[in-house]
Amino acid sequence: MEDNSTNNSTAGRVVRVHLACRAYLPIGSSLRVTGSHLWDPSESGSAADMSGARRVVAITGQDAYTAGGSGFAGGSLGIGAPNVVNEVEAAASGEGTMTPLGKDMASPENVLVGVHDSHAPYYVSSVEMVTSPETYPIWRTRRPVVLVLTDKKSKRESADDMDDEDDDDNDSTVLHHHYRYLVVTPGAETDSAHGLGRFDSDSEMEDINNLLNKTKISSGSLSALNNFTLTSNENGGSEFPVALWENPFLSEQTSDNVMGDSEPAMSTYSASGSSFGAMTSSVMGNSHVGGKRLELEDLPYRTLKIDVNTASFIRNANMDEETLEFTEDGVIIDNWNGHNDATFDAYRLREGLRKAYQERDADMAADGDSGMLIDTQKARKRIFIVCYHLPVIVSKDPETGEWMACWAESILAKTANSAFVSSFDPHWVGTCTTSSPIENEADRQALRTLLAGMDCTVLFFDEKVRDAHYKGFCKQVLWMAFHHVDLLDSRDPAFGMDFNATSTEKYTDGTLLDLESHWDQRQIIKWWEAFSLVNRTFAAEVTKMVQPDDVVWVHDYHLSLLPRMMSEEEAKIGSRLTKKIFYLHIPFPVSMIFKEIEFGATVLEGILHADVVGFHGFTDARHFLSSAKRILGLSHDSLEGGLLGVKYKGRTVVVTMSSVSIESEVVDAVMSFPTTISGAAELKSKHSGRAIIAGVDVAQYLSGVSLKLATYERLLQDSPSWRGKVVLVQRCLISGARRLDEARTIREIRGIVNQIRSKFGDAVIDYEEIYGSTMPIDQRVALWKAADCLFSADVRGGLAMMPLEFVFAQKGKDSPGIVIASEFSGTFAILNGALRISPFDMKNTLATVDRALTMSKPEREGRLLRDIDFVSSSGSDKWIQNVLRDLFDQTKAVDEEETDTGDNRSSEGKSVGAFLAAEQEEQFTRLRSKSVISAYKSTSKRVIVLDFNGTIVMKQAVDSYLKRDSAGSTMDAPPADVINSLRVLCSDPKNTVFVVSGDNKENVEKAIGDIPGLGLAASNGSCFSPPMQEGAAYRTWLALDLGVDWASVERVALRIMAKFTARTNGSFIKRAHSSIGWSYYSCDPEFGSLQAKYLVIELERELAAFDVRFVNLKGIVEVIPRKLNKGIIVKKILRDVAARNNNAGVDFILCMGDDISDEKMFTSVFSFVSEMNEDYANVVPSPPVIQLSQGTLLASQPFLLEKPVVRCNNQNEQLYAFTVSVGKKESHASQYVDDATDVADLLVKLSSGELSSFRRGEGDVHLMQFS
Repeated sequence: MEDNSTNNSTAGRVVRVHLACRAYLPIGSSLRVTGSHLWDPSESGSAADMSGARRVVAITGQDAYTAGGSGFAGGSLGIGAPNVVNEVEAAASGEGTMTPLGKDMASPENVLVGVHDSHAPYYVSSVEMVTSPETYPIWRTRRPVVLVLTDKKSKRESADDMDDEDDDDNDSTVLHHHYRYLVVTPGAETDSAHGLGRFDSDSEMEDINNLLNKTKISSGSLSALNNFTLTSNENGGSEFPVALWENPFLSEQTSDNVMGDSEPAMSTYSASGSSFGAMTSSVMGNSHVGGKRLELEDLPYRTLKIDVNTASFIRNANMDEETLEFTEDGVIIDNWNGHNDATFDAYRLREGLRKAYQERDADMAADGDSGMLIDTQKARKRIFIVCYHLPVIVSKDPETGEWMACWAESILAKTANSAFVSSFDPHWVGTCTTSSPIENEADRQALRTLLAGMDCTVLFFDEKVRDAHYKGFCKQVLWMAFHHVDLLDSRDPAFGMDFNATSTEKYTDGTLLDLESHWDQRQIIKWWEAFSLVNRTFAAEVTKMVQPDDVVWVHDYHLSLLPRMMSEEEAKIGSRLTKKIFYLHIPFPVSMIFKEIEFGATVLEGILHADVVGFHGFTDARHFLSSAKRILGLSHDSLEGGLLGVKYKGRTVVVTMSSVSIESEVVDAVMSFPTTISGAAELKSKHSGRAIIAGVDVAQYLSGVSLKLATYERLLQDSPSWRGKVVLVQRCLISGARRLDEARTIREIRGIVNQIRSKFGDAVIDYEEIYGSTMPIDQRVALWKAADCLFSADVRGGLAMMPLEFVFAQKGKDSPGIVIASEFSGTFAILNGALRISPFDMKNTLATVDRALTMSKPEREGRLLRDIDFVSSSGSDKWIQNVLRDLFDQTKAVDEEETDTGDNRSSEGKSVGAFLAAEQEEQFTRLRSKSVISAYKSTSKRVIVLDFNGTIVMKQAVDSYLKRDSAGSTMDAPPADVINSLRVLCSDPKNTVFVVSGDNKENVEKAIGDIPGLGLAASNGSCFSPPMQEGAAYRTWLALDLGVDWASVERVALRIMAKFTARTNGSFIKRAHSSIGWSYYSCDPEFGSLQAKYLVIELERELAAFDVRFVNLKGIVEVIPRKLNKGIIVKKILRDVAARNNNAGVDFILCMGDDISDEKMFTSVFSFVSEMNEDYANVVPSPPVIQLSQGTLLASQPFLLEKPVVRCNNQNEQLYAFTVSVGKKESHASQYVDDATDVADLLVKLSSGELSSFRRGEGDVHLMQFS
């Protein structure tokens, strides 16, 4: 039996609030108030009329797709909107939005628009207010503002759990509603600043009467407008801007004296006064008022405290009861520009606190000692540096058995006098490589203790797991792919995949008995399992150590899954503790190569769970962004400060590029070592009379050593004069990381070296092999000091430090050496003084080597000067600071203004706009299924409306190049769990369930049409099928008559679309009722998007005579009637259900959708709620209905006989409305879930209380169910 007990949770509860304001407005003006959001993502009108105010006044009582019919903030979706809805613009600012961002703010157009606002897309969405001769000058909302209560935002906002059972205190009895008033003034003219002044009890009645008697007045004497550009009227005069906001605190804002006791300057009404100027400068975005820039987002706001149980106004303790006024039904009456109104109390208090903080900071800045005292007392931020290989050298004394450790040469190692170490509290986490084997647990414990003293935590893995992870997946798969080696190349003898790479066999001569290998996908899967296990272990260990506000910095590809797995670990404990950085120190491949990795998408998603992703060069960042777009369908945007951002799962992942140089202090010290000086002297003596070409490379194919040697051999052969004047000093490092590759490369190198010696003698080449991953630094620097040239011929390479060391070592030399750098290396983009080559172009490389050897001394010195400053001053300290700055700037993880007492200033210290944005973000919470279930069980007249693609079926992003499914003429069916849940929900007579899709009715019916009791709406709601009875043979389809000659539209559109289809491979035409679309979903995304833009231009021109609009969403350009949107059918469904059983009404609404076209469904829900039992005369009925197919309708579903006015009999019942966006993004919805799997979970729980099967699976299994 269903539990119908009272629902104790307030989440989803609807509160309808009326507002009233006293305002003496000129004839022709009207008053409006912002809706449930001060900033709204859908409504910014056009560049000439951002608020859409001209149409707002002209159009009243609209339905779901206009402003007048909605008490919700987003109701004004169609006002002032352009004819074309573009997917990119829609994603940023809502359907139909055109914002003047990026235009010159000094232009007259933008002065009129009045926007200098970082939240420009959230400009205005408002509710109409009305008055009458009997109530004037009291204005009252025509329909209520609709507010929806949401759960408090918990620390757990994860995809793994929508319940958050640990957070019991989710309910609140008080709702703070912030709002502003604005005046819409089309055609209203005045020659006095009195026009929209603040009238209060002290105002002279004569002034008021004089104003009311004026019907048309000139604005020529408005000196208060100063330099503002006004619109022109028909007589050549000037008019008001179309929308004016109240701002009774303008004089305080210009003097930062919000809490001042003096009477505001705007209380005067002279032509030179600031009453009108206060409003116009606010709305028009005056560049400088009193030397300070005012922005729309920072205008004053009013606050109402509302008791959510009674929906009544709550009086503050300090309110003067005698000054409060209320309407007959208890609505508090505000006063236009009334700075003493009680509803401004919260604003005044916040601004006073903010000013106090600013004054304190100014005093601290003036007092240097005081500021320093606080800095020294403030706790240092903890940063965890996570790398697979700890930057330490560990050895064991063979006699005593004692373990010893020291820091290695690495940009990640702790260095003496490091500003990073002195400013932060770093801790290192990773594994360690030892010269002696770790034999038992005693050795492991000794190493833990030893490294703990160096602020390091060491992890140990079984040898098989370690080898499969590092030598297997890392070196045989990721390393090759990241260095642009594709699967075809891997079959080449130079890259034959070493499936014995995890063997413990050692070699000393650089050869293997069996150099043949064959592709074996099963082996890669085993390596992947080890790779995942290592990353999971790191995630679990790091999560145990971190605390809130810590930073975790993950280094390199070995741990590319760690950011995601850490997020999953944090979700288990119910808190997102850390900010995460992922930095890649090797190249990132082009997307074509990355797509070949079997688990490439998972690796990419793992990296994208970081807050900042860093690379050493822009080329690598560009490849990363391209892969994110082509594989995951993610687009990127430019951010302030020259950074790039990728939108992923509702977050902006920052992509940064920052190069790092050597530790110049270390190299400088090594240059004076006796071993370095003697080593350089020995090399010069050994090769006396010869110019020294130096080269130190890893003995692997991609190092290009063979190409370098072949070029050197050609130089000696073609230029005999060099044979007695030059020597190549080549050192090859054999690290053992890629054994098969190294064995083949060494064999090839030895063959070329022997060939050179046999032809030209031993004196022309000095070749040695060094076992290990590096050459001792004193030997390297000795070589740099002795050499005249450093020759690098990398085929693929990241940022190498040795060329930078070479440049630094040339300081003080009589004739500095020259670097020859391959254009395929990371060094290529950093060293401006280097000579650049393609190692594959032997002719050009020969000329470059000859030029380097014969270069004049002045040119050598000039090239050194180009690079020495960067090389000397860009060590790891500066690099770390740059990366952390990017993290802190973009995520605001560090509040630099925290006090020594640890007070949280996140609220009081913010500007008004930032505070309100944070408030709205706090209210936009992740949906908790327990709140929905609680409301569901306590109600009996329920309506559930679901979008199809992207909501109950997971669809891939349009921009993705790797689409696992096809968007052909048939639709994917939802998973079995969703189908079964819909069957259960539809069988409950208390439920009305509809699925609304943009596809045609044939496809929708084929996918889910056999579910009894399920209503269907296709073609964005233009046609629909009421719930089908159990056992019915076929469905009855109805359609909305939208007043468009669709046959004529199709004739024109088909001709144009056919032309573009012939030109665009993969595109096709989709026809539906009242819709014709051109799909480019299966095309190349970039080419398809480009063609779509040109198609829209041509369609607009040819269909200008028809009442249609164009929608470019989800990889399809659709032509649809202008009035058509999903909101129409949703409101019709709600009205029908409310009219049943003698107008019993609705008490539960669940509406879920994933893209911008579904926003109209959300706004129609609130429009319906606002019109119930309100403003009957202005309710606009839905379009007429026609029947498309034969059949009969249930008596309880009078879709053909809709009542235009719904007078519900459940006014005193609690109403719950859950509008849910699938994916966290700017939305009219009140809450969100992460993806379609969350939707499936909720439906399963509503129907059975169980978790969906694909959510119960491990890892990524649930994603595979949708592919």
